[in-house]
Amino acid sequence: MTATLQHGHGDDHSHSHIHLEHAPAEVMGYLNDRPVPRALLDERLATLRASDVACVLPRPDSREGRQLARWVAQVVLTEQLCIDELARREAVVPAAPARPLDVSTAIAVGSITAAALTASEPVRRLAALVSQDVRIPRAQLEYAADVLGEEPPDDPDVAVAHWHAELLDSARLESFARWLNAATHERVRLVHGLEHPGDSSQPDNLHRH
Repeated sequence: MTATLQHGHGDDHSHSHIHLEHAPAEVMGYLNDRPVPRALLDERLATLRASDVACVLPRPDSREGRQLARWVAQVVLTEQLCIDELARREAVVPAAPARPLDVSTAIAVGSITAAALTASEPVRRLAALVSQDVRIPRAQLEYAADVLGEEPPDDPDVAVAHWHAELLDSARLESFARWLNAATHERVRLVHGLEHPGDSSQPDNLHRH
């Protein structure tokens, strides 16, 4: 698979998930039509509010607090989707240690995907698996090398130079983000009150068009 790098703000999945208005209170969403326990979200929020960042978090009953809950819910559902996908696959996936994402990559994949990649090894392992065949075209590498004042790689499929490795990492993570977007649309359903924070139809969205 050959990837052309695309730069732009990742939207962390489009916002057209089906909302289940009458889902039970103990359900935070549905994955493959199976309920995902609300307890997973409550535990994550409790951990956040017991951490060093608690002093800067909004009140739970405020508009911003509800938006935070929606955002965290998307991170948790992303993690659960990736755990489910790994269980479906027979491939052996090596461990994927945490490492910080550079700002441009985090923007490209979106804040929810970036947070899931940072916090969850299953997400990182699946990202490596689904994007392992991504390559950058030789012409694009030669252009990047020229801009950076570097020598183009002898083998475009082997990232020896640091700049080449960074470009390849970014291309693979953006490819994973696109896979994640498609899988989320197909397999995840959201519930009323935990819509995507960017969904213009939910009452706490601050950016109406």
